[in-house]
Amino acid sequence: MNASEITGQLKSQSTGRLFLLSLITLGIYAAHYLKRQTRIINQHLDREHHISEGFASFLLFFTYVTAILVIPYVLVEEGHPVETISDVLDIVWGILVLIWAFKARNRMNLLLTATKDQPHWFDGLWTFLFSVFYFNFKINSCSVENLKRHA
Repeated sequence: MNASEITGQLKSQSTGRLFLLSLITLGIYAAHYLKRQTRIINQHLDREHHISEGFASFLLFFTYVTAILVIPYVLVEEGHPVETISDVLDIVWGILVLIWAFKARNRMNLLLTATKDQPHWFDGLWTFLFSVFYFNFKINSCSVENLKRHA
């Protein structure tokens, strides 16, 4: 399978839409997106390079937990233990998403046989700064790049 077919399967929406829906749903939409992308990426990889489906499922579950904790977080007084627990879980969630983003970045660079000097290379700094949103942007950019090449 070539690069345009892989990125074509991964392309699902604009980055702005992903950001807006993730914001509105407190990250739940982004977690479903990550799970979907994990499944598609894994279809193109040898078993030894798969991103763990269990990790993606846990991330989805964890996202629901952190989103549900928003309700008591808003209702309790400042300094309540629920506030501290929610803050810690939010940090852990951010780290888990970042781990997924780097796993996906590495797999995409492997699948696309990309090197740093190529436009379809998934960059580490941008992955760190924007994680899932950069991943989506890059998928969309690769799809556009492939369309231009074949026109």
